[in-house]
Amino acid sequence: MTKIVKSNTSLDEPLEKRELEKVISEKEKELNELIDKIEQLKIDLTIVKQEYEVKVGRLYLKLDEVDLEILKFKKIEDLISKGFSFEEAQRLVEETLKKRREQIEEEYKKLDEEEKDIESRKSISEEEKAELKKLWYKLAHKFHPDKANGSEKMMKKINKAYVDGDIETLRAIDQNETGADIEVKTIEALKNKLEVLGKSIEKINQKLEQLKRSEWYILKENIKKAKKQKRDILSELAEKLLDDIAKKENQLDKLKKRYGQG
Repeated sequence: MTKIVKSNTSLDEPLEKRELEKVISEKEKELNELIDKIEQLKIDLTIVKQEYEVKVGRLYLKLDEVDLEILKFKKIEDLISKGFSFEEAQRLVEETLKKRREQIEEEYKKLDEEEKDIESRKSISEEEKAELKKLWYKLAHKFHPDKANGSEKMMKKINKAYVDGDIETLRAIDQNETGADIEVKTIEALKNKLEVLGKSIEKINQKLEQLKRSEWYILKENIKKAKKQKRDILSELAEKLLDDIAKKENQLDKLKKRYGQG
């Protein structure tokens, strides 16, 4: 860090201000680079999560559905052993499983939306991709919550628009939400600004370390390593799940036939 000259004379004040401004400029550059790094990582992890959910998560839901059907017949068997008719047992069991079925349906709807997001990204032209990234960088530097005029809500909106390939939303934010910068003039204000910048840099570094310990970062790194070995981890997981689903469906078919449902 550049040494700051401390002075008690008004003659040296312009020099102290210039040195403070120089250090602030360096710290602002460091902060902006960290903002680019952390927000790009967040976006990368969002994309990894979406791809996982669409390729693998959907199959886990299918497995849940089959398991739920198997559970249904096992519960029916238990009630029949206690003297209930098949129809009575089925009605009671269906009622107890209704909430979980609704949850699965909601999860399918979310996956459908994520799949649409993935498809929409594919339809963006190279020119639009370039503008999208340029706008995102500009707005991230302006509205990141660790900046003076930042907003966490706005940053989430900006990142979502970027991930969705929604260039119109980014254009609208750029035109309407200018987030005016405040000019700092006094030495005391400059020192305060420098202190805030230091805290922001420390905070982002901590957040980066937290992200690197997340399950999605670990998956991202594993996908990257596997690609170097010409392997597709998500496809491998999907294949294993398809095998598990096939085995469970065979088990379910036997249960259905036992009660004339197959």
